[in-house]
Amino acid sequence: MHYRSQVMKSVSSLFELLKNQKKVCIMITNFPPYPENTEAFRGGVTEVHEQLYNQLIKNGVDTFVISFSLYGRSPHKDGIYRVGTYIPYSKSKVRRLIFPFLEFFNPLIFVNVMRILIREKPSCVEYASLLQGSVAPLVASVLFRTRIIVRNDWLCPNLYAKSQSCSDAQRLRECAECLGIKNPFLRPVAGLYSIIILKFKRFLWNRYCTVIVQSSYHRNLLEGWGILPEKMILIPPTSDIFEDPLYTGELVKLKKDKIILAYIGRLTVEKGFDMLLESFKMVMQKRQDAALWVAGTGDLKRDMHGVEYLGWVEKDRLGSVYKVADIIVAPTVVPEAHPATVDDALKYKKPVVAFKVGALEEMIGNRGIFCNGLSPESLYEGMIKAIDSLGEK
Repeated sequence: MHYRSQVMKSVSSLFELLKNQKKVCIMITNFPPYPENTEAFRGGVTEVHEQLYNQLIKNGVDTFVISFSLYGRSPHKDGIYRVGTYIPYSKSKVRRLIFPFLEFFNPLIFVNVMRILIREKPSCVEYASLLQGSVAPLVASVLFRTRIIVRNDWLCPNLYAKSQSCSDAQRLRECAECLGIKNPFLRPVAGLYSIIILKFKRFLWNRYCTVIVQSSYHRNLLEGWGILPEKMILIPPTSDIFEDPLYTGELVKLKKDKIILAYIGRLTVEKGFDMLLESFKMVMQKRQDAALWVAGTGDLKRDMHGVEYLGWVEKDRLGSVYKVADIIVAPTVVPEAHPATVDDALKYKKPVVAFKVGALEEMIGNRGIFCNGLSPESLYEGMIKAIDSLGEK
C-alpha cells in the first residue's frame, strides 16, 4: 500500500515536541538505574531517552518512565516504574525465537501499565518501544485516551525489519525463515501471526497515534506498511556526546602511532560485530600499523591481537573516542532508521565504513566507504580502502 508523496512535518528534536506537555510518560524496555555488576544492554534508543528524560525534568516538565527490571534486579528510583522482568533475547536462542508469541499481549503488563496511567494521568505517552512486538502497552495507552507518540516500534515480528516492507503473501511465506523457524507446522502460523500484528498495529497507529520517522528510508518503509503519511513527523535522533580532556589524553597515549579504526555499539550479530572481528583479522595481515578500538559491551567479546576493548563509554566522554579515532566502522547488517554512531562520526568529520543497509546510504553519502555485499571480505576491503585514503589527504 503506497500513498502520494507529500511534505512531511518535521521537528528538530523529541524535546521540542514534548516540552509544552503537562506530564509525559516515556515507555521503554531498558532504563537506568541498572543493577550493579550486570551488563546493561544499552543502545542508542536508551541513550536518547535517558537524555530526553533529563532534559524534560530539568525544564520543569513532570515526567515518569514505565520500563522493565533488568533480570529483576534494577534498583528502585522514584518516577521509574518497573512493570515486569526483562531478560535480553540475545541470552537465549529459544526466547529470541518465540518472543513475538510470548509478548504479543501480556495481560500482566497491560494491567500494570493501565494502573500506572490511571494513577499518573499523563497528557502524553512517548512510546519508545516497551518490548518490540508487544501491543499490550499500546492498547493500554489507547484506552486511557491520551496523546500517543510512537518512536521505536516495528510492524514486523522479527527483531529487525527487512529493508523493504513485505506484502501479506511474503509474510505468510517468509516470516518463519526470518525468525529461524524450521518446523513445517509452525511456519504458516508465524506468517499468519505477522499479518495479524501488522494489521492490528497499523489500525492503532493510523487511528490513535503520531508516528516519528527518523529518515526518508524510515518513512518509505512505514508507508509500505500502510501508515498514513499525515500521521508521521520527521525527527532524526539527537543525543549529545562530550569530550573529556583527561580521557582524550589517555586515548592519545594508547593510540601511539597506530591508525585507529573504532567501533561504537553493542557487540551483537545484528550489529555485524562478529563479521568485524573476522574482517579485522585480515586487516592485521596487511596493515600492522592498524588497531581496532571497541567501545561497547556484549556477548561477542573475543580477545584478539590488535583489538582494544574500551568497555561501555559514557556520553560525557564518548566524544573523545571519535576525536582520537581515524576511521569509524559501522558494520550493521540489518536495516536501521538512523544509527546514532554514524551521526556522531559525521559530526566529527570521520570517514565511515559501512554496508548499504537501511538509512546508511542516505546518511553517509560520499563521506564514507560502502562495502559491496554483506561479507567479511567486502568489509575488509572497505577498511583497507579507508586506511589507504588517509594517506592521500
